[in-house]
Amino acid sequence: MKLLIYLLTLIFFFAACKKEDDNNPNPESECILTADEEILINQLSDDFAYPLNGADPEIEDEGLNALIDYIGDTKLVGLGEATHGTAEFYKMKDKIFRKLVTQKGFKAIVFEIPWGNAKVVNDFVTKGIGSADEAIDQTWYWTYDTQEVRDLAQWIHDYNLTQSAGEKIHFVGCDPQGGDFNIERNMVFTYLNQVQPDSSGAVLSNYGQLPVGEISDYANEEENIKEANRIGTKKVYDYFVEHKDEMISLSSELEYEINAMAAHLIQHREYIYRTNNFGTPRDSLMAIYSEWWQEILAPEAKVAIWAHNFHVMDARVIGTDWMGTYLRQRNGTNYKSVAFSFGKGAFNAFRAGANGQFVSGVSRQVIPALKCHSTNHLLSLVDGDQHYLIFDELENESKTYFESTHPFIQLGAGFNYNFLQNYTQDFSLSKMFDVLIHFDETNSSELK
Repeated sequence: MKLLIYLLTLIFFFAACKKEDDNNPNPESECILTADEEILINQLSDDFAYPLNGADPEIEDEGLNALIDYIGDTKLVGLGEATHGTAEFYKMKDKIFRKLVTQKGFKAIVFEIPWGNAKVVNDFVTKGIGSADEAIDQTWYWTYDTQEVRDLAQWIHDYNLTQSAGEKIHFVGCDPQGGDFNIERNMVFTYLNQVQPDSSGAVLSNYGQLPVGEISDYANEEENIKEANRIGTKKVYDYFVEHKDEMISLSSELEYEINAMAAHLIQHREYIYRTNNFGTPRDSLMAIYSEWWQEILAPEAKVAIWAHNFHVMDARVIGTDWMGTYLRQRNGTNYKSVAFSFGKGAFNAFRAGANGQFVSGVSRQVIPALKCHSTNHLLSLVDGDQHYLIFDELENESKTYFESTHPFIQLGAGFNYNFLQNYTQDFSLSKMFDVLIHFDETNSSELK
């Protein structure tokens, strides 16, 4: 019976692939390049593409030197990913971050992970509380519950063993989403009881109507309760603002700022779940928390931000406000973004329907053939199976190509090869990113 199911699955998979090929009159093996595409590939191969020597963070690669020199003096660096489940993307971002720490003095990696859950990871890497497995297990997102992210957390932990308290590297979060309010609320409770014990009870009573469990259905809560929470969470954060100097004098500026951020997070998590609005509000807050961490960790601190390509890009060219749009608007050249691209291969994603809806759980999925004439396809024809471009360096036809719109394939947490067109957008990549790292073929991340 299991063999029959397996054979039927294979038949369905190959039928799906055939259906996609039927809709693509020029599959990869039959793709005839235009004269302009031939020129582009030759220029990139000869003049602009920096070859790489694998993504393993334990293996030194001098090919990254130009990239590190280009982004290493920037105070905010967005490290994207073209899928949420690719091993090479995660390993290369780890590799880049290690070099940014050891060569350029970066102080933190800011993750697209719920703020409070990342704080638990930070307790592991800075204080040795728990283990890498325990810390990453509770991060709430399957996308980052991987061996690759564990390896990064373990490296930061081990690096910090040789550093003084003020020189430790941090693993923190910027995502206002989350499963509940518990971690952040407990932080605020503990801090106010420490610095304002006489008034903490009255202040914290404003959290009395907040859910104590999961908040996925919070939008359906009674209106009077949601209104009480809207008012109450604002009162708590306002109390932090009004008593800032006094609280700092009774703790420290860093301790105050982190707990004030937690109160701010509670207020705004309540808003996005109450209104069921996770688009622009989420990305604007991710930008705020990334900048907040950068400002408070150390004078002139530099931080890297780990998120999807969509979040780190400056999307004004398509009229969208993603995190990178806010960061570029407010920081100018002090923000740089690194995108990732792939040709074909495997990755993890949940199976999606025609409209992107959830169909079935997370599993290894494959893009077996490149989309003809897409940027991904053309980059896979450049010499070497992995390389990167610094867009500021491009000239002639290469510069023109990346300033123009061309099909580019990337995906979020869900995917279905039958609907590959849903994951293909016409983008002017050099107007959205500063650097593009490409792998001809990828493997799925190691889920734990």
